[in-house]
Amino acid sequence: MAGEPVFRNLAELESIHLRQAVEIYAATFYEPLSFISNDLDLIADVLEHAFVTDRHYVALLDGNVVAVVSISDAQGRPQRYRREFLTHQLGLLKGSLAYFRLRDVFGQPINLEQQQCYIDYVVTDSAFRGMGIASELQRHLFGVLPYKEYLLEVAEMNFRAIRMYEELGFSVENRK
Repeated sequence: MAGEPVFRNLAELESIHLRQAVEIYAATFYEPLSFISNDLDLIADVLEHAFVTDRHYVALLDGNVVAVVSISDAQGRPQRYRREFLTHQLGLLKGSLAYFRLRDVFGQPINLEQQQCYIDYVVTDSAFRGMGIASELQRHLFGVLPYKEYLLEVAEMNFRAIRMYEELGFSVENRK
């Protein structure tokens, strides 16, 4: 690693950092997002408008985003989709389909108490996975954010993520 990661709220950074965060997200979730397009750049274009920057925290190495954590709390979610934007970008039919699918996943409110934080997702640039950067970013957030309880969901087959969360002190409450 070139240096130590620096952790920032995405709202404090430049638009280039927003784009980097969106591109990491789009690449990580390419398969479930491929209904939008097979073109990764178009997926990123479509998603960029929806990122609520103050709900995203990033790890920077040499000034570039390498990991992203997004959160929800009692005040809102990390993404806000606008149907008119999606239909303008993708056309009426595909844009409407994208809006409803994305809204169903990221637009529904989560019933959280003021002291609770839901970790929506954690993504790391593929070139930096396995280096502990996402874990460091989350530890940093646990120390600076005002929440007393952190919640998240992880797929049962995502053994790497489960191990990371256990190392961070999370425990299994429910299984789906």
